[in-house]
Amino acid sequence: MKKRVVSMLLSAAMAVSLLSGCGGGNAAKTSDGEAAAVSTETSEDGGEAETSAPAASSEAGDPVKLKALFIAHALTKDVNEMQWLAEVEAEANVEIEWEVIRADWETVKSTRFAAGDVPDLLFNATVDEDYTKYNGLFLDMTPYLTEELTPNILTMFEEEPDTKVLATTMEGKIYATPKFQGKWPSTNTIMFINQEWLDNLGLEMPTTFTEFKEVLKAFKEQDANGNGDPGDEIPFDYNAYGGNNAWFNSAYSLTNLLGSLGIQLTNWGTDAYFAEDSQVKCYAVDERYKLFMKYLADLYAEGLINPNALTNDYSAFQSLSRGNEAGEAVVGCVFGWEETDKFGPELYSQYKPVPALEYDIDCEPGTYDKRWRDDYTGLNMSSNRVCLSANCADPEAAMRFIDRFYDQTHSVESLFGGVTDGCIEVTGDNSYKVLDPLDPNTDAGTWKWTSTFADNGPMYIRRASEIEMAQDMTYALEERKAYDDVIAKASVSDTYPQMFMKYTEEDRNTMALTQANINNIIDNQWSLWMTGEQDIDSTWDAYVESVNNAGLPQILEIRQAAFDEYLKSAK
Repeated sequence: MKKRVVSMLLSAAMAVSLLSGCGGGNAAKTSDGEAAAVSTETSEDGGEAETSAPAASSEAGDPVKLKALFIAHALTKDVNEMQWLAEVEAEANVEIEWEVIRADWETVKSTRFAAGDVPDLLFNATVDEDYTKYNGLFLDMTPYLTEELTPNILTMFEEEPDTKVLATTMEGKIYATPKFQGKWPSTNTIMFINQEWLDNLGLEMPTTFTEFKEVLKAFKEQDANGNGDPGDEIPFDYNAYGGNNAWFNSAYSLTNLLGSLGIQLTNWGTDAYFAEDSQVKCYAVDERYKLFMKYLADLYAEGLINPNALTNDYSAFQSLSRGNEAGEAVVGCVFGWEETDKFGPELYSQYKPVPALEYDIDCEPGTYDKRWRDDYTGLNMSSNRVCLSANCADPEAAMRFIDRFYDQTHSVESLFGGVTDGCIEVTGDNSYKVLDPLDPNTDAGTWKWTSTFADNGPMYIRRASEIEMAQDMTYALEERKAYDDVIAKASVSDTYPQMFMKYTEEDRNTMALTQANINNIIDNQWSLWMTGEQDIDSTWDAYVESVNNAGLPQILEIRQAAFDEYLKSAK
């Protein structure tokens, strides 16, 4: 039977009746929901009749018909056109009726879940809190994680134990399988500098904060781009606009430089928390943050930081790095993911990575153990790639289907596109090549999102697999060699991977309410200091007191308890 895709936009979602699949109707009668990873869990007593005895299912005979929901990227093509996906279904002896939603899922999710409207499988559709909030709606997978049904998933859990930690709740249940795409780099962020400008002005690559300031001053004053206008250069740009406390949750914020003061940042979106000697701390009240803000205020006062970055959205941030209408570079130094993505095809060759700087303001270089942000877990792992309805009529067939995504080749196809779709080539028993886009007008990154599940899919990309990447990823991996030695200094005791922390529902609720108050204070203060509207020295103590009064000690206590538990499993 030909598979069917239901493409939903918000207006359509609100107009049609609730779509109920095998898992539709009333929620299951178990009461075991809890959350994992970034959020929290709760433990509730209740029966487990639905999960303790796996239903019978056979790979032989007619295909098992299942319904699946996939929350896809806006660019992703019709899943029925993905030949590799049809091959996965055939191997698992299932026939999937796909429902694809490309926009506004968060708007309609609560209505659907509250009504028990859950198909057999949900891809990229849930977060940890859902398993508690919609208690009994989702299947505990643990009875079905067997060598017979899920050999690939079990291999991932064995070879990459953090994936199992990520997927498992405080009570030892697994409601969704995670992903591991072990070929992504160890940091999301590069600090790029215009090497051509350095050469034009006879300058060396800066190695300290003092040298960096002198370079930025030269960029501002000496017509670094050589177009005859000494005032059109922007020495230093960054991105911290867009809400959601982007100052310390943005991958391209100036806070990346905090590593030079010995603060080991891990991933992004951690609300200013870090670990040091096994202790969870908040850098926004650390004395080193005060030193850092004073340095930024000095740069800003001398016109070395783009003042418009305070209000520029991400699009403007990207556009500025692509140069002016004449095709000339106008940004001297900026944070970004990869050179061709950041600067475009005409300018990218002008820029080189800046190695981690030494902090030397009123102290000797080497006073602080310089670091750079370690994003490996955040870039290579994600939770909740696919889960099951508690009412699924054939969970064995569903689990068999899920496991095929974690096959070595199918994992590469899930990320980059299919072999038979012309997206990748198998070059050996353990090696693959990402092919050029079939659309010559599309870059490799966009093509990936167009052709397959991409980063939204379940997968296990083995570390041992050899993948010849497209140009953008080849550049991204090469650029990050400038930070390899510094990132390698990060140890378990000073790495705070928030995504692995487990909390009770009570703690999660406390944190949500209290953190919002803390973030409001921190996010409203930094720009006042940087722009000189308030003096840092005269207001620092009152600021720290207000953050503490907002509940920071309580949050640190909760986070410390969760971190201590994580360290037990990580060591």
